[in-house]
Amino acid sequence: MNLSKTLFSLSVATLGLLALPSAAQAFSLSAIDNDYDFNDLNPNLSFVAEGRFGNNAFNGDYELDIHGVDTSNPTRTQDQANFTWTNSLLTEFTLTFDALTRAVTYIVGGQTLNATANSNPINDIFIRTRAATADTSILLSNLFLNGVDLLGSSLADNADDGVEYLRISGVSDSFTLTGTSLMSWTDSNMPRNSRLAYQIKVGSADGGAEAVPEPVSILGLALGGSGLAMMRRKRNLQKS
Repeated sequence: MNLSKTLFSLSVATLGLLALPSAAQAFSLSAIDNDYDFNDLNPNLSFVAEGRFGNNAFNGDYELDIHGVDTSNPTRTQDQANFTWTNSLLTEFTLTFDALTRAVTYIVGGQTLNATANSNPINDIFIRTRAATADTSILLSNLFLNGVDLLGSSLADNADDGVEYLRISGVSDSFTLTGTSLMSWTDSNMPRNSRLAYQIKVGSADGGAEAVPEPVSILGLALGGSGLAMMRRKRNLQKS
């Protein structure tokens, strides 16, 4: 565990103890380094909402989808749509899950996708960002869960390790997650075929070394997420 994530875990745990508890919404926030660490958590997913770089046109490979519902074929999409991303432009998204009907609604820039989640339990939301082409980056930020500002983000850029996860634990009922995505690239290195993408993976998983041991209050979550973002920016500045 690197220093920034050690400090992050300590800050979240400490601030969670200092802040007033929220019985209704006790979310905890943690970071996962890569896909290997994510898979070590033995994830059991109910659905995945995705925004990806296909061919960035309305006449070819899709950019939006909901998949992961079919446990026998997790990559099969239940709904998909074309979408044209704009370089370095904030794009709003809304992801809604109804625990009673298992209905999933995913809205990105005016495009609406619908699906029905499988019966797997839901306790976690994993926000994965991936930038696998040189001079590209993707940031998911301005995140609100059930109207609560998480003040956390998931940033991936090819100058770093290319993959980043933000884990939100303590989700046990219907929810609405809103936020913005920001994709950036150069004309000479335009990504293709999911090499610039995000996935919002919803389900449950085992605990891990990066998980906060106790649920934190909303205040602790917010301040801890802000500290993570500042530490990551400092780390990237030191690399440049």
